[in-house]
This record gives sequence, structure tokens and C-alpha cells, in this order.
Amino acid sequence: MISIIYFLIVIIAILVLIKFRIDIGAVLFIGSVLTAMLFRIGLKGFFSTLLESIVSPNTLTLVATVILIMFLGALLEKRGDLSRMVKSLRTLIWDTRLSMVIPSSIMGLLPMPGGALMSAPMLNEGEKGFNLTPAYKTYLNFWFRHIWEYFWPLYPGLILAATITQVPIFVLARFQFPLTLAAILAGLIFGLKKLPFRTPEHKSRKLLALKELLLSTWHILIIIIFVLALKVKVLYVMLGISFMLTVLTRLKKTAWLKVTIQTFQVKTIILLFSVMFFKAVLINSGAINSLTTVLKPEGFSLWLLLFIAPFLVGFLTGVNHAYVGVAFPILLPFFMQNGINLSYIMFAYASGFAGILLSPVHLCLVLTKEYFKADFNPIFKLLIPSVIFVWLIALVMFFLYK
Repeated sequence: MISIIYFLIVIIAILVLIKFRIDIGAVLFIGSVLTAMLFRIGLKGFFSTLLESIVSPNTLTLVATVILIMFLGALLEKRGDLSRMVKSLRTLIWDTRLSMVIPSSIMGLLPMPGGALMSAPMLNEGEKGFNLTPAYKTYLNFWFRHIWEYFWPLYPGLILAATITQVPIFVLARFQFPLTLAAILAGLIFGLKKLPFRTPEHKSRKLLALKELLLSTWHILIIIIFVLALKVKVLYVMLGISFMLTVLTRLKKTAWLKVTIQTFQVKTIILLFSVMFFKAVLINSGAINSLTTVLKPEGFSLWLLLFIAPFLVGFLTGVNHAYVGVAFPILLPFFMQNGINLSYIMFAYASGFAGILLSPVHLCLVLTKEYFKADFNPIFKLLIPSVIFVWLIALVMFFLYK
């Protein structure tokens, strides 16, 4: 029973620190120190665990992969591939409702901090004639920006979940893909269906647009084929793509400098190391084993546990990989009941992401809200039905596959 009390102390301390806007990387490090003290890992055990987690192949692979993904996003932006991709798709698709949200969904393929702000001006241009309210534009831009995160293997949250649970990322992505379909359907039902069908006023050459689309997406197509179809590790694919693009790209020194600055986000790198250290402390201190012997939730209590921990952290931080990093190491023994249970992982991931989407501190939501000068109340009235819809699909999957 004492181990449950210790766990509650650690969780409450983490939530309080998050509430006071302490950097999440620092929060997890403090949580690791507190866990080590409560479960008496000892000074030698603490530092050996710290060193072990830093030099672990899993940790180094995780950090390298995320750095390369951030490099790819920054480089594609500077090359102009993203804008070419959006323009060609808007030419090829003759429903202005869809072409209006294409920029948001395209930007969502690359995990860039505040990426929704890049697509907001494009949506604003595309919505002319619909006379949408600021809240409606905010909802459309924000929602379609985040439809891919349940399965897309370039998102740090999914990579981190696969690393913590030791589930191959293509397995996790394939299992969670229905949630992306549910998110697209929610956007169509609660967002675009309410708008009248319109066709573009100016027609452009489709063949030229198709050529531009292929030229601006070949790298993304390679990632899809190698990671999801051929099951090659994301790190290897990203190394190859990054090398090819670096050789093929001609940019000014100032542009390369900006790409470098956008690539090496120190806070993100520290967070990744902190997450892996937190997981190592939980395992090496015996905290995880003590939790499984004392707490054996079943039925409703298990459902509630898998929901509440990731949802709270997601809501309080508004950062995807933060809720994975905090909640997943603690939930790991329940994910592994009778072998790895993908439905438990999926439900916890979807629950945390529901908290992310509803978080008033989510950077994409705040930036989009400010850009369109909208208020939170009407935004949430539009957003909540979509979030509930996808979460209910996750709940159904949870009971079907558990």
C-alpha cells in the first residue's frame, strides 16, 4: 500500500509543477529524483541509472530521430515544398470546402511547433465567400492540422510511445490508423458538412498541378513506403532522406542557419532524455513491480486509469509527447498485462490526445485563436463534439480488442 502512496506523491508533484508552467523536461527530472528518493534507489543507483538512460541505444535513437524529423520540417519549409504542395492540391481538388482545409492538413504531416499558424493565412484566403466566424475558422484550421497524429510515424509522441512500450512503430501506427479516419470523418461531419458546396472561380491546368504535387511530395512518399510498408526503422529512413535533401538543396547561408536553429530545439531534446530517465528510474527502483503487485485494476477502474492519467497531463501541458512521457512509463505494467496490449496503449494515447486538443495552453490552438481574433467559448463549442466523437471511437476499439 505504501507504494501507491509514493506513486500518488510523485504524480501530484508532477501535476503541481506542470500547473506552475515549469518546463516539462525539468518537471520529469524532478519527478525522477523524487521517485528515486521515495523508492530508495540510493545515490550510486541514481547516477548509474542516469548514465544508463543517457547512453541507452533506445534513448539515442529516439533523440536522433526527432532531431532529423525537425530538420526535415524546417528544410521543406525553406525549400518551398510545402507551399507548392498546397497550391497543387488546391488546383486538383474542385471542392473549395476541402481545398480550404488542405493547407492545414498538409502542414499537419510535419511536426513543427505552432505549425497551425503557417496554414491559418491560407485557410483565411480559401474561405472567402463562406463568411465564416473567427471561431469557425479557428476550429477548421486547428482540427485538420491534427488529424494525423494518431498514426503518423514522424510525430515525437508516437515515436516516444513506441520506444517506451517497445512496440514497433509500424505496428502501433497500423493499429491506431482508424482514429485518424475517425478524426477526418469528425471534421467532415461537424465542420465542412455545414458549409455549401462551391467550385473554384479560376481553373488551372491539372497536369501541371499533378507534376508539382509529385515534385513536392516525393520525400514524404518515400517515408510512407519505407516506414509503413517496408517496416524500415524511422531513423534510417530519416537519415537517408535528410542526406539526399541536403545534397539536392541550394540555400543561402542565412537560410541554412535558420534551419539549424529550428532543428536543434534544446527543450525538446532535454525532454526526451528526461522521459527515458524517468522510465529507467521507475523500472530500476522497483516502483513498477511494486505497482503491479499492489494495484490490479480491472473493468471500470482500468478504463478510468488509462483515461485519467494521460488526459490530465495532456490538458495541463498541451504538449503531445509530454503526456506520453509522463503517463506511459507509469501505465507500462498495465499495457503489458498478458503480453503487450495494443488496445490499452491506443486508448491511453487517444485519451491523452483528447486532453491536448482541449487544452487552452496548446500552442497551435492559442496561435490560431489569436490570428483569427476568436474567443475560446465558441471555439470549444465547435471543438468538443469532434473530440468526443474520436474518443468514443477509441473507447469502442478499446472494448472490442482488449
